[in-house]
Parts: sequence; C-alpha cells; structure tokens
Amino acid sequence: MKKSIVIILTLFVALSLSARTLYLAPGVWATDGAKFAIYYFNGSTDNGWSSFMTSVDADTYKTDVPDSYTSVIFVRLNPTASSPDWSAKWNQTEDLTISGDNNLYSILDWGGDKSTGTWSVYGQGGGEGGGGGGGSSDPQDYSTAVPSQCTDVMLQAFYWDSNTDKGFGNTQWNTLNGQVDEIAQSFQMVWLPPSGYPNAFTSSKLGYIPQRYSYQTSNMGMSGALNTLISNLHSKGVKVIADIVINHAGNRSTACDFDEQDFGEYGKFSPTSKWITSNDEGQCDKGSNPDDGQHEANYPAARDWDHKNQQVQQMFRAYLKWMKGVMKYDGFRFDYCGGYHTSHINDYVSNAKPYFSVMEYWSGDAGELKSRIDDAGRNTLTFDFANMYTAFRDGIASNNYNKLLNSGLRGQGYSKYACTFIDNHDTFQRGASGVTDICGKGDGSSVNNASVMLQCNAYMLSLPGVPCVFWPHWVKYKSEIKKMIHARRMAGIHSESSVSENAGGGFYEATIQGKYGSVILYLGSSASKSAPAGYNEGAKGSGYAMY
Repeated sequence: MKKSIVIILTLFVALSLSARTLYLAPGVWATDGAKFAIYYFNGSTDNGWSSFMTSVDADTYKTDVPDSYTSVIFVRLNPTASSPDWSAKWNQTEDLTISGDNNLYSILDWGGDKSTGTWSVYGQGGGEGGGGGGGSSDPQDYSTAVPSQCTDVMLQAFYWDSNTDKGFGNTQWNTLNGQVDEIAQSFQMVWLPPSGYPNAFTSSKLGYIPQRYSYQTSNMGMSGALNTLISNLHSKGVKVIADIVINHAGNRSTACDFDEQDFGEYGKFSPTSKWITSNDEGQCDKGSNPDDGQHEANYPAARDWDHKNQQVQQMFRAYLKWMKGVMKYDGFRFDYCGGYHTSHINDYVSNAKPYFSVMEYWSGDAGELKSRIDDAGRNTLTFDFANMYTAFRDGIASNNYNKLLNSGLRGQGYSKYACTFIDNHDTFQRGASGVTDICGKGDGSSVNNASVMLQCNAYMLSLPGVPCVFWPHWVKYKSEIKKMIHARRMAGIHSESSVSENAGGGFYEATIQGKYGSVILYLGSSASKSAPAGYNEGAKGSGYAMY
C-alpha cells in the first residue's frame, strides 16, 4: 500500500508540472509600460495566476499555464504590480476557452473589462523573436531584415562623443543600464554606437574608426557592462541595434598592418594590406580592386576595405553572425554606405538574418535612396535623409508646410524602407565642416527651438516609416515625446500606413491609418483646431496637435 501511494504522488507531481505556452498579441493594450498575465480556471474554485508574460518579439508576449486548465482570461496589469493580482488589473478579456492548436490571442479593442480578440496559431507567418545577451542562445533567423507593417519606434541612444556629458548626459553602458525601464516604456528598438575597440589615433570617441571588431570594449564601457545592457533591454522586450562600421578600419601603424579578428566558432581572420582597395590613400602594397562605392568613396581618415575581396566578405559575414549569435544584437545599422556598393549589405544581412537592418546612405535625393535600397535587394531600410532635408529643414524649420507633402521615401512609395529621423550624431553639435542640423546649425543650439523640434517629432511619430528619436530630443522633450509615441502606438501606426494629407502656406493636416485606429495630425496654424468628433487628444503643444 505504501508503494502505491508513492506512485500516485509521483504521477500527480508529473501532471502538475506539465504546462502549455500561450501567447498574447496585446495590440492597443501595449502602452504605458503595462504588464500582462493569464488567470486560468476550471469552474469557479480551481484557479490560479500565471507568471508575468515576457516579450518574445516587438508585438508578442508569452507565458505558461498548466495543461490541465482549458479556460483562461488575459489580463492587462499596472506596471507597478509586483505579482499578478486582480487589484492591479487595468483591462481583461472575457472568459476564453483554449481549443485545438490555437495558442495566440490577439487583442482587437480596449473593451473595458471585456476586451475582444481572436485566437490563432503562434508562429504562422513568423517565429518566436530572437533572444539577446542573456536571452536565447540560438537567436531567431529572419527571412528578411525589413519587418512588414513595423510598429517599432527606435531610440538613438547616443550623440557625438556622448561617452562624456556634452549637455544631455553621458550614454555609457552603465548609465543606460540605469534607464532601461523608462526606455522600454516607449521604445521597441535601441540603436547603440559602435561597440568594438576603436583606433587609438582618431579624435572620435564613438568608435567610427574601428580597429578590433572582435574586442567589445570601447569608450562607452567594458564588454561586461555591454552584455548586461543588452540582456536588460531584452528582458523588457526591447531589441538592440548594433552600429556596423565596415567601410573602413584603423590600422596599427603607417605600414597598413591590422589587428587579428577572432570571432570564435565563426572564424578567425588576419587581414593584410591586400585586403584594402587599390586606390586607398595608404602607402603600402594594396589589393587589386578599386573602391566600388557609389558615393563618398575613398574615406581618407582610415583604410578602405575591399568588399570585392572574398576574404573580406567572409570576415564580415562572420562578424555579423558573431554580433548576433554571441553578442546577441538583434539588428544592424550600417555606417557610411556610400563608401561601398550597397549590394554587399544584402550579402551580409542575408547571411546573418537579423530582425532589422538600416543603412546610412547620405543623400537628399529620394530617388537615389530608392535605387540604393533596390541595389541592396530591398533587404534593408535606409535613413531617410531626403525627408530630413525636405520636410524638416526646408519645411517645418523654414515655415513652408507644402514641403511636408509626400516627402522623402514616402513619395517614392517606399515608406516601408524609410527610417525617419530629425537629427543624428553627425548633424548635431559635432561642428564638422559643411554639416548642419535641420535649423542650419552644427553647434547643438537648435534643440532649444521647442516649436520646431516638437513639430518635427510630431510629424515623424505620426507618419509611416520606422521613426528614430534622437537622444538630445528625448532628454529635452521627454514628456511630450512620450505622449506622441503613446498616440502612435494606440492607433497602431506602422511603417506602411496610408496617409491622406493637405497643406498650405502656414499649416499641414494629415490623417494616418493604423492597425487599430487613426491619427489626425495638425501642424502650424491648424494646431489650434479642436479634436474632431470621435477622436481624443493624444499630444498637443505649440504648433502641433495629434488626435
């Protein structure tokens, strides 16, 4: 008899440990840093709470419930909740029955205490999102680095030489680690500066002349602090974008000798002067291929890699796979893409299969940007310099709102491939010759023009594309930008949203359709208009209103 009791207890423990993973696409619930959990039950007495759901990609959360339960309620909770509890509830679904293979529930409306949604099978048309530092040891491979109908908002988490405080705080790894919770409430991606070891002879502290890609200690901090930052961001559902500088590198001496690049299981490489372009400025025995850059070729401050060289190609395929597989970055921002043919980006991205890719091709010609995207196999976005110059510099900053109509890559039908931005580390405060921000200055003073800066952010955060908020703007206008992002997320505005717009000499008006609703944007003299029937105020201030 005693032996039988032991067997029964063992079977009970095994049954209680059997669990099923359920997924939630929170949709309009995914605002204000909300947490999510599942209340599971059988009848009215046998019930319990799951743990908090954890993010698996930009739009999906998961947790486990015991297999023995077939009735559940998805619950949206206050972000201050320490554990799932009805007292912390913001919203809930109706009582739901799990059936068949259906394991993903997608929220369709707010619905108060009875939000509605639909069941489907998680993973159809996609897969579980990639992990990161401290996350999955086998990051997700994506079929394309251009997410469809992308609802993400990205933060450029640095500015020029922001390893020290240049007026907007420093952005070292340890500093950013202390701000992860706040960042995660508004952003789904964070772009970090180059994290490899920088050349010691360059004046830049940001690492834009790299020397050893495989040694991840920089002026921003030690590699351990970087690993912690990536892990902490991933734990909050935020993807991390690496800055990839592969047009050029710093050599160890005037003889064009280079550091070994050791990417572990992905490969070890010993570059020589034969790996640089034949028309590089370096005085040494060079390779046989000239620079194939479509623009900005022959970077004079460093040695230019020959991307036609198969050994160079192998090295950078290994580098990107190592950055994704070992460092746990989710995507890449490619620096100085006018210096090498953008077809190489398609090669490297297709091999690494990241979640996201965006290139810096510095041209104000939207047609040229479109062509470079096509050269890259439409497997990357590009920063929309055409939109920056036309809509922001020549438009809002010049009080000419007609320039906002069909601006940049949107006018080419390529909003899906547009990473929209206002200023960046190059245009702001750097003081480089001939480089200015949208207000025609390079000293950083333009950030104090609140009306212009907030109108530009309201336009960027209302329109399609993948918007990238600049760190000094975030620091200076945090409360206003938070409201703008909230409004965008509530409506589900995405990279391919449709736009109906109108403009005159002193005003701009647009209606942008999202997944869950629409945003009406008023700029200039129209900003004094009240909310149209059926709309609520999302963000409003001097010269702008989002409803």
